[in-house]
Amino acid sequence: MVILIKARRLIDGKGSALDNAAVLVDEHRITAVGTQDEVSPPENAEIIDGEGMTITPGLVDAHVHLVNTGEAFSARDARIATDEEMTILAVKNAFLAIQSGVTTVRDLGGKGFITVSVRDAINKGVIPGPRVVSCAAALTTTGGQSYYKSLEAETADEMKKAVRYLVKGGADCIKIFGSGGNATPSSNPLASQYTFDEFRTATDEAHRMGKHVAAHVHPTDAIKMAVEAGIDCLEHCSWLHPGGLAVDELVLEDIIKRGTFISLGFPASWYRIPLDEIQDVMDRAGREALLEPRYQTIKRMYDSDARVVASSDAGSTATRIDEFALLLEFLVNRLGVSAQKVITSATSLAAEAIGLGRTVGSLEPGKQADILLVDGDPTADITAFQRVATVMKGGEVLAGEGRLVR
Repeated sequence: MVILIKARRLIDGKGSALDNAAVLVDEHRITAVGTQDEVSPPENAEIIDGEGMTITPGLVDAHVHLVNTGEAFSARDARIATDEEMTILAVKNAFLAIQSGVTTVRDLGGKGFITVSVRDAINKGVIPGPRVVSCAAALTTTGGQSYYKSLEAETADEMKKAVRYLVKGGADCIKIFGSGGNATPSSNPLASQYTFDEFRTATDEAHRMGKHVAAHVHPTDAIKMAVEAGIDCLEHCSWLHPGGLAVDELVLEDIIKRGTFISLGFPASWYRIPLDEIQDVMDRAGREALLEPRYQTIKRMYDSDARVVASSDAGSTATRIDEFALLLEFLVNRLGVSAQKVITSATSLAAEAIGLGRTVGSLEPGKQADILLVDGDPTADITAFQRVATVMKGGEVLAGEGRLVR
């Protein structure tokens, strides 16, 4: 089926916009993008009339956890959940994601191969959901960050074997818990969990098998080792050190030079939930001391030439998978990052970071037709992404009315 989508405005996902716009979709792919005068549909084309809306690429959330609840105590929930419960939750979260306009996700830590199975079920049309890039289970140390659902590996040889095992089971990428985190009391967010040699061995093996590597890294020493080991994407990149939190400019310069991606993995608990509601999740005084400096480091990274990807860590503490648009609002309205830069970081740049840059993330002929119609202009009001009217994935309308008028 050929579909023509018309709207008042179009944002292409690469920093450009067009008024009085139209996109032509043939089967699964975009075949033409331009003004309504330039794009001529065949006589049998169906038409979706966006009227005063804006056409955008589908959103790409590069850091989610489909098997987690996203409630205030999601880590506790995951520790006691059965595999069957996690599978059902992953199906639910996939549905919520696509309904909210997130057409692609990278899952960075399920349990076993649950998210691989969910990915395959979506691809076969068994269940609705976004495109899923899955790491299967993440790698961690014994008793390390998220050990209760991860694959524990210690030495360089164990890391190599674990990478092979995950790829054999269908993983699209490799995720390493390179440092501790707040979700696991037995881990330490201020310390690396692996040596440089262990980082490097896992990365080299993944690259040999054609897979990219993402590393959860909070402290600066772990960030530095991960960059030098050739890891492709830094998750969180919090710049923690014993004295507090601040960007190491020399390391940031190296990140920029190498073209390493920074994926924020920034959960809503850091910007949306009142302090009084999460005292049991993180010490109040510690959170207050970190909050503003963390905002400043994010702004510094966005202001640099680093390739910064907006990502939500959905499923983690108080972060629902269908609330990605709230993070975009925070980045624009609270931190002052330009709307176009944030949109790019949540579409084309995010797609590139997860290995799908040639397939999705922008509105260009030849790419998969992952397209949103949103109420308003996100470049003027980023909250337009909270008003998604139509969600198309691969040329099929999966959410919203679609408003086919012929």
